[in-house]
Amino acid sequence: MSTTRLRRIAVLTAGLALTTAATAFAAERAVIPVTNAEELARALAQAQPGDTVELAPGNYDGTFFTTASGTGSAPITLTGPADAVLSNTQNGCDPNVPDGRDVSYCGYGLHLNGADHWRLQGFTVERSAKGIVLDRSNHNVIDGVEVREIADEGVHFRAASSDNVIQNSYVHNTGTEQPQYGEGLYFGSAESNWDKYGDTPGQPDRSDRNKALDNRLGPDVRAEHVDIKEGTADGEVLRNSFDGQGMTGQNSAESWVSAKGNGYQISANRGVKSFEHGFKVIQRVDGWGCRNVFHDNHADVQAAGYGFQLPHDERCGAERNEVYRDNTVVNAGSGFSDVEPIG
Repeated sequence: MSTTRLRRIAVLTAGLALTTAATAFAAERAVIPVTNAEELARALAQAQPGDTVELAPGNYDGTFFTTASGTGSAPITLTGPADAVLSNTQNGCDPNVPDGRDVSYCGYGLHLNGADHWRLQGFTVERSAKGIVLDRSNHNVIDGVEVREIADEGVHFRAASSDNVIQNSYVHNTGTEQPQYGEGLYFGSAESNWDKYGDTPGQPDRSDRNKALDNRLGPDVRAEHVDIKEGTADGEVLRNSFDGQGMTGQNSAESWVSAKGNGYQISANRGVKSFEHGFKVIQRVDGWGCRNVFHDNHADVQAAGYGFQLPHDERCGAERNEVYRDNTVVNAGSGFSDVEPIG
């Protein structure tokens, strides 16, 4: 047999092998239709990289959580129309609690628990103690989801959950039972909860590099629309709209955005009607609440406070926050800012 023909056979064999492997890989990427709560709970538990769980229109009332992970090249997708509605009216619990932590995971509309590389798309979460909660979960995307009628916070990235994105989503009517905990979006954990959710007990919850992009928040978000906790860093809050109708001011929740972390880019947001201030940076823990940057935001405050309030900025020393003159503030009784703007 000629050398040329041997080479052709080798190339053909290799090509067939690659085609077979690609076909097998494609076959592994299952589409899993679900029509009721039991099917959804089972699909979340059994999901594999590349799977798509498709919600039919309807109401899904139950306890929904997953510990499964996708990969960067094969994420797991949970998708459905806006009239596919998840709830947890019976306060059911995810039993997968980490050893040595005094926590419980009860009443969540959807819980990603040590679950990476998910895409959550299109559906609605309502009538739950908390809406969507991520614990120890990274590289997830929430896109085009509605969260409403929630007793406490709407969406929480917590317990070392980093590099997550919520975008194009609508969060409203939160804090229906505990308005002081009715944040729209919540990044990290307060120092008082580091024993529960810190990377190690008592240390910061480093839920870093999370992003809130192009979301609609409010009305009736009864606490902050975005609450950025001490111990978190380097996230983005960009191009969101805030409607402060229904804010209560409880538990010092008096601004659309409260930034206690470091190095956040908070830009091109639009807010209407806050409780007191538009945007606020405070220092709860030494060294935190610094290096945050505010560009091109529009704040129609309609309240007695500032557009930008930074009462502890001097504590940051050389790493002060930056409030640029390209921000617009109207109807703020105390004025543009309590720090000198730059730029």
